[in-house]
Amino acid sequence: MTPTYHIVSHSHWDREWYKSFEQFRAMLVAMIDDLLELLRTDPEFRCFTLDGQTVVLEDYLAVRPDRREEIRRLVGEGRIVTGPWYVLPDEFLVSAESTVRNLMTGIRSASSFGRAMAVGYIPDSFGHIAMMPAILRGFGIDTALVYRGFGGEPGEQTSEYRWNAPDGSRVLMIHLYRNGYSGGYFHDESDAKILEHFAQLREELDARATTSHRLLMNGGDHHWPDPKLPATLALLRKSYTARFEQSTVERYADAVKKEIGEIPAVDGELRFGYRYAFVVMGGVYSSRMYIKQANWKSEMLLERYAEPLNAIAVAAGMRSQGPLLRHAWSTLMKNHPHDSICGCSIDPVHAEMMTRFAAVEDVGRTIVESALEHIVPAEETASGDDTAVFLFNPSPFTRAEVAEVPVSFFRQDVVVGLNPDVKVDPKLPPVSGFALIDPAGREVPLQVTRREETYDIVHYRYNYPKQTLAERFTVLIDTGDVPPTGFRGYRIEKRKKFPPAGPRVRAGAHFIENEYLRVAVGARGDVTLTDRVRGERYKGLNVFEDTGDAGDEYNYSWPRRDTVVRPAASRVTVVERGPLRAALRVETTLRVPVAASPDRESRSARRVPMNITTVLSLDARSRRLHCETTVDNRARDHRLRVLFPAGVDTDRARADSQFSIIERVQREFDAKGFAIEVPARVAPMQRFVTVEGGTRALTILAYGLPEYELKLDGRGTLALTLLRCVGLLAGDDLLSRPGGKAGWHNETPDAQCQGVHTFRYAVLPHGPGEPDWGDFVTAESEKFHLPLLPFRRKNVSPLPMESSLFALEGGPLVLSALRESEDGSGIVVRVYNPSPGPVQGLLRCRRPVKGARRCTLNEEPGEVIEVAAGPEGDAVPLSAGAGAILSVYLKL
Repeated sequence: MTPTYHIVSHSHWDREWYKSFEQFRAMLVAMIDDLLELLRTDPEFRCFTLDGQTVVLEDYLAVRPDRREEIRRLVGEGRIVTGPWYVLPDEFLVSAESTVRNLMTGIRSASSFGRAMAVGYIPDSFGHIAMMPAILRGFGIDTALVYRGFGGEPGEQTSEYRWNAPDGSRVLMIHLYRNGYSGGYFHDESDAKILEHFAQLREELDARATTSHRLLMNGGDHHWPDPKLPATLALLRKSYTARFEQSTVERYADAVKKEIGEIPAVDGELRFGYRYAFVVMGGVYSSRMYIKQANWKSEMLLERYAEPLNAIAVAAGMRSQGPLLRHAWSTLMKNHPHDSICGCSIDPVHAEMMTRFAAVEDVGRTIVESALEHIVPAEETASGDDTAVFLFNPSPFTRAEVAEVPVSFFRQDVVVGLNPDVKVDPKLPPVSGFALIDPAGREVPLQVTRREETYDIVHYRYNYPKQTLAERFTVLIDTGDVPPTGFRGYRIEKRKKFPPAGPRVRAGAHFIENEYLRVAVGARGDVTLTDRVRGERYKGLNVFEDTGDAGDEYNYSWPRRDTVVRPAASRVTVVERGPLRAALRVETTLRVPVAASPDRESRSARRVPMNITTVLSLDARSRRLHCETTVDNRARDHRLRVLFPAGVDTDRARADSQFSIIERVQREFDAKGFAIEVPARVAPMQRFVTVEGGTRALTILAYGLPEYELKLDGRGTLALTLLRCVGLLAGDDLLSRPGGKAGWHNETPDAQCQGVHTFRYAVLPHGPGEPDWGDFVTAESEKFHLPLLPFRRKNVSPLPMESSLFALEGGPLVLSALRESEDGSGIVVRVYNPSPGPVQGLLRCRRPVKGARRCTLNEEPGEVIEVAAGPEGDAVPLSAGAGAILSVYLKL
């Protein structure tokens, strides 16, 4: 059969990387201006693929709004191809819901211009998550175009595969040839050179082909459309007995589907391909860790506080804040391209990212506050003492735990502005005590952790804010049962003294304990954790290890002669003794080499102190040890990790991933067998990672710290990366990447991460099997990542003190989203089942449900679900297959 070569003209447009966003936008404006002129003047130049992401059109039209209709016409005619993404994301470092919002936004944006490309266009992502086929299928996309993370191994020689997700979803996977998306660009070449170049490409393309069709990408990073392409096609047609078409990826995929037969299957995540191309997964999970922490905080704020509270408040009659939510999401997603979230760009790029994260937090918190004010109305005229404090539970199950709440009391008015005639009454005396009363009229146990004189403020809609001097307490309370996706309130009563509370935790010079756990700290700061429920003891936990890093922003690289530094001594102080929480402060100083040696072969002989302070805490109800570590980093060119030996000999770890829990087998490789890049020992996670064996298991929960390594040391040690400090965007002398530079040389002093950093993580001991599919680790993860949210009221009139909207029943099911539907007509609830078997569950709603149906990730309607009325609210049955994502639309 005569071969057909589909040549796709395109440009891969990194919004920010080795230049700032605005520098690249200036280039983008010039490139698209030239593209439009080319499409206008040369009808033989048929089409151009604008990188699969619509944000580049948004960026262009912000400068050239006069070209909108022209672009809309060209997209409608198929001459400009865009979408389905809003931005081309890194897949491992953003949440599953971020990926869903990305496709949803991109498809809607592309459709507003005409149509979205129906291909999962991800040719430059640094590897691919296991559930990507399921996510694409949720948007009606049955094809993916990939490059990195696959290829070069036995059975990986063809251009097409069936890619299977853990839930059984499958897509046609098109895998690019070795030169990837830039192999077929001929602009600067003579006719003779074009024919020579194509002859080399043809040999590889023909050998890989599964049908008579071959795909050749005609573009590259920030490449202009090649105006010589029509002439190049004419030359190739004259020189070969074959068909040559200026085409699109979508047309190529459609042609392949008509001929395709049996092709190899690929299962799960794609995280190898080290003999095929640069994969750069050996350092991007930890480059500029502060970026990862800020991103996780933003995602949790939008997904599990702002969106659910907006949905609850809208159901109660509030005007939707959907436009603000979409603005927050689009701002956040601009931080999700791989060169951005991976931390592998120049310093100004990441400085701008932090500004975007701050904007997302401002918008998200405003949405939360507005929704809470509708759900539990605040009296605008009240500006005195707090009269009640509330806790919002973002989880779909009842939570009873120890939570932190603020309580403020009026001391004195504060005069703002020129008001010489206003006389302020004397300051009231300090508060001697108070109690918190739950909805049943019971005093709740409390522990004061902080007391300060500060300012309080009440904002009005129709007047200036009222500011007062206040006495602010921070207290821990034993919450009792806080209802699922709802709130519980506590009345504040002033007392002559604080009510006594019996101690439920203990603290000694070097230990803390509750009824579940005992924590003891050794002379070097090492922690011994005893699981009193199961009788298991875990030794040598929370030990810090500092090693050299002669790599760059893409890859960790060990120095040829390394120096490993671990603590020699520590100082332990009791900082809280109960009655509800006990805490120890462990202070350690590592004397670490100041930097790499001048030749980057070893570490400097000169040393500087790196002060590390960890606060270890247990509250009365905690099943996990909470750790908050602050590091004052004064060194360069190094990696700091904290170690947790589980006490089992294993080569397997289970990591929380997007819509799934992935079991990974850790392997050792001989670096000599890899000429491009040495396989990374580190791996990504979302919420937690677990090792297990025999009668024990250990889970590490990490807040915005996505990189871990399972050491093959016979002890099942998990190494959690806290800092990776380097000074180059791309080096050329890395032992871990012998293939050369992965980008352009740029000094990146901010990537050395000097200064003070704080990290949150927790250690959870449990039995084997529990993290796989059961609800114990999921519940503990929710409590760690999603604390109960406190808010205060000063109302004099009565307030609703307890309420709930949804409860989720069904063991392994994990809540992923609770949000107002995109069209504003109802609520969408999304859960997923990480287990290997089907699960039957229930979604109980405290409000009447007028209708329920399944829907896709793109919120397209599916089958109707019968709703059953019951004494605890309307029940919506949920049926989720093994590994499945289930989205349900509810009309309330």
